[in-house]
Amino acid sequence: MDFSLALTHDCNLACRYCYAGAKRRDVMSRDTARAAIDFAFAFGAKEMQLGFFGGEPLLEWDLLTHCTEQCEARAEARQCVLKKTVTTNGSLLTAERVDWLHWHGFYPAISLDGLRAMHDLARPFADGRPSYDACRRGLKLARARFPGVEVIIVPDPVTIAGLAAGVRQLADEEGVARVSLNPNFYTKWDEAALELWRQAYEEIADFYLARHRAGRPVAINVLDAKVITRLKDGYAPCDTCNFGEREIAVAPSGRLYPCERLIGEDWDLAMCIGDVSRGGFDEPKRKAVLARRGNVNPECRDCGLRGRCMNWCCCINYTLTGAIDRTDGVVCHHERIAIAAADRVAAILYNERNPAFLSRFYQTFA
Repeated sequence: MDFSLALTHDCNLACRYCYAGAKRRDVMSRDTARAAIDFAFAFGAKEMQLGFFGGEPLLEWDLLTHCTEQCEARAEARQCVLKKTVTTNGSLLTAERVDWLHWHGFYPAISLDGLRAMHDLARPFADGRPSYDACRRGLKLARARFPGVEVIIVPDPVTIAGLAAGVRQLADEEGVARVSLNPNFYTKWDEAALELWRQAYEEIADFYLARHRAGRPVAINVLDAKVITRLKDGYAPCDTCNFGEREIAVAPSGRLYPCERLIGEDWDLAMCIGDVSRGGFDEPKRKAVLARRGNVNPECRDCGLRGRCMNWCCCINYTLTGAIDRTDGVVCHHERIAIAAADRVAAILYNERNPAFLSRFYQTFA
């Protein structure tokens, strides 16, 4: 079970593409947190992933540590395997906080948009000051304890020209081994920006190829995922998210959503499926939401890439089209360029019998 707590609607940054909407000083109360934890553990799951989101969750550090310790105690009593994650901009990390996260077995993810110019354009502090140095300092602190820390870049039309250089800098200069590209699907991409996006993915694929050839592979989510879908002949049911079923997000108010991306400002209640303070799930509404999962785009039906395409992502679909089962052209563009880039370098590396590539993928799927 994936269980996410959005601790606050507030953030110390003002990212141009934030899916959480306008920021405000609304914080989850301890009573709501306790009700959310009660609700999550009532499922009786043997494994649980506990994730902290916001806003910026580290603004509520005391609440984060309190919830973690409560969940750890519950998990130990119930013999439940508990995996803990936190997604943060990194600017509020300190050595003491990193040590605490390490001691408690967290898997952190840090958002940092590659190059200084890219980052400061897209991710300034709330008062307009550049945030790159603070976020980079947080990344360095995290890497001291978490060498494999994941770094998230958000490709956006305004910063797309620097995307490939940003990935290279993170890997080559900062030593980052895992880069996740989480595109801003929720804005207008004109034809020029779409072409720059394609070129960026080809450049990133060339970098991915070079790093594997050098025996220093870097994990890049959009390429790794498409290599895996090629080997598995598409997404397996276990690869797609458990939207609203075994994946639940709790807003600071206590309202339940099928994904943390759909909490937003917690005012559009179309995707709200219950409230931890009012008995949990609204089952009729939840079942109605779950029944609409899938993809009904007629143009997707006969597409040869359908099985390898994320047209099933309900939260992206809903934000783009207002329907969880209907996607939009920008998703199609992204999936096509990601698949083309991944297939090109995967074929080269396989034909070269590259040991790093074969070890990463073919031992797993042998």
